[in-house]
Amino acid sequence: MTIRKKSAAYVLTRSRRRTLAIHIKADGSVEVRAPLKLARSEIERFVAAKSAWIAQKQAQISAARLDAPRNPPVSEYASGGFCAAVRRLVTEWERRLGVEAAFVGIRRMYSRWGSCTAGTRRIRLNAMLEYCPQECLEYVVVHELAHLRENNHSPRFWAIVAEALPDYKARQAKLKERQWVLGARGGDGR
Repeated sequence: MTIRKKSAAYVLTRSRRRTLAIHIKADGSVEVRAPLKLARSEIERFVAAKSAWIAQKQAQISAARLDAPRNPPVSEYASGGFCAAVRRLVTEWERRLGVEAAFVGIRRMYSRWGSCTAGTRRIRLNAMLEYCPQECLEYVVVHELAHLRENNHSPRFWAIVAEALPDYKARQAKLKERQWVLGARGGDGR
C-alpha cells in the first residue's frame, strides 16, 4: 500500500517501510518517503533538519542543467554501435556472473538507469545510457544482471557487484554526475 500526498515543498509517499528518506529527483523535485503511521510533525521535523542538504542537491542539479547542452551529448556509440555494445556486454557478463537473462530491452526511462524483473529474468536498460561513458553502461549491465543472482540490494548483492567490478563505487559516482541526462529531452521535443 502506497499513499502519495503533495505539499508545497515535496511529495510525501507513505508505504510499509520502516525508515524515513528524502529523494531528490532528476528535475530537482523532492519526494519524502515515510512509514504509513509516522506522525506528520516528525516528518516535517526531519525535512526541516535536512533543508540545507536538500537546497545543496537542488542547486547542484540546477547548475548541472545550466551547464548541460540543450540536447544530450554526442554518444561514444554514435555510429549505431550502442545496441551492439549492450549485446556484447550482456553476453560477456552473463557468462562471467553465471546468469542468463530471458530478455534484454532498451527503452527511454526518466527516473532510473535500468531495471530487472528477476521472476521473469527480464532486464531493461535506459536508452540514455548511450550518452554515458562505456564504464557507466557496464556498471548498469552488471548491476541488473547481479539481481538475477540476488534480487535485492543486500550486502550479498553488493558483494556480487564488487567482485565483478571492484571500482563500482567510482562508476556509480560517475553515473550520478550524469543524472541530469535522465530528464534531458531530445531535440525533437520528446
